[in-house]
Amino acid sequence: MSSFANDCAEKALNLLLEAQSETNVFAKQTGIKCREGCGQCCLKPALEVQVVEMLPLARELIKNGEASSSYDLAAASPDGVCVFYAPESQDHTKGRCRHYALRPGICRLFGFAAVSTKESEHPALASCSWHKQLMPEAVKAAQRDINAGGNVPLFADYRMRMFAIAPTPSYSETLPINRALMQAIEKLELLSLQDIDPAD
Repeated sequence: MSSFANDCAEKALNLLLEAQSETNVFAKQTGIKCREGCGQCCLKPALEVQVVEMLPLARELIKNGEASSSYDLAAASPDGVCVFYAPESQDHTKGRCRHYALRPGICRLFGFAAVSTKESEHPALASCSWHKQLMPEAVKAAQRDINAGGNVPLFADYRMRMFAIAPTPSYSETLPINRALMQAIEKLELLSLQDIDPAD
């Protein structure tokens, strides 16, 4: 793989790890946590991510010789549920991510980060339905803390920082997760073959 492609993937991975660190701190401070084995948010079809977010995973798939088979799986369901979600046989809302360590930002931030809204001067916690159902008081307390100026990861912040990593607009394009994976694999394989810097 070209040094440029590897550098882009590494920068994206570092930002994803930073997002994870921030959400871990937020979770510890608020007591909000996902139910054990929950995969509810993984079931949303066409969950959208930036192509650049998928570069670390695409790099690993290429390295392990899994890129072609993973690409074919994604191509078979480009607007479907993430191809790396493995649900439990008894309860499809529970399962695991087959590449959890390299998952994109939305998978790390949802439920533990906030979005800006026109309705309020304070960011709104993007809490999931299970959080609200299982720990409503913790969710309410977290929002009160945010309203009082407490720290919370912001989706927009990470989106813009990921955008800044992208060498060209096509890397920052937001696509359904399986399509973004396909694009990331294509881009890294092309760069590896040509050993080029797309910004040139």
